[in-house]
Amino acid sequence: MRPRPHPWLPEVDRVTRMGTNSNRQGMGTLVFILFGPIVWAVHLTLIYGSQSSLCAFNPGEDRAGGDGLVISIILAATAVCIAIVGFSAVRAGSVHALIARVAPPAEQVGFILATMRVLAGLSILAMFYGGLGAVILPGCDQLR
Repeated sequence: MRPRPHPWLPEVDRVTRMGTNSNRQGMGTLVFILFGPIVWAVHLTLIYGSQSSLCAFNPGEDRAGGDGLVISIILAATAVCIAIVGFSAVRAGSVHALIARVAPPAEQVGFILATMRVLAGLSILAMFYGGLGAVILPGCDQLR
């Protein structure tokens, strides 16, 4: 008679069923859920990196006190990143299939999509406020 395994140890069948496809699906689903915050991090890198780099070279300022090139880069990056996250929230099923390469389990679809859309909405709001700062504040004054 085979000894019964401890309850906290995984069963042999469960371990053999999980493979690289399951790990890829799990990682793909995690990246899908965190797609909004990932794009938000890229957005922050683009706007603060370009602002710091351009203002360090003192490209010249217009009469309003803001640098037009810095502001236009910030607004363009904001618009593109908001459009990407907005599209991913609207077309979540196709974006998940693109990232995870497989359909999510049927019992988890609602949770996965709702979580992704909430994080995408918060990321869009944060990127909007980040871009709004470029309109309100001068482009390079705070870095001098």
